[in-house]
Amino acid sequence: MKKTCIQCGLEFKGRADKRFCSILCKNQYNFQKRRGTKDEVKEIDGYLHRNREILSTLMGESKKEMFEKIVLERAKFRFEYHTGIYLNKEGKTYHLVYDFAWMEFSNQSVLVVRKSSSSKTRT
Repeated sequence: MKKTCIQCGLEFKGRADKRFCSILCKNQYNFQKRRGTKDEVKEIDGYLHRNREILSTLMGESKKEMFEKIVLERAKFRFEYHTGIYLNKEGKTYHLVYDFAWMEFSNQSVLVVRKSSSSKTRT
């Protein structure tokens, strides 16, 4: 059974599930597909990395700190950009940005926690 390459349109023979005539066509197809995704997420990824950098700078070596919300806002922290949400046992919501988590309080303060590293070297 002859198939048509989804990248270049040439006919080829091969397995029933094969979609490309060559590795070159497969790589070109996937590169073009990823390029579109990269363009779409580049701005958001920048905000996420910037948020992490702000938290890292403010925290220093500390594992847990309380900040006034205005301090983060002045540093251009974007609260709407985070990598996830965590609901703890008490039902309190933490927003995650990579290895940091923060929780906002009604008194305009923010608790920031650095997630501990779970990977430890065993001897």
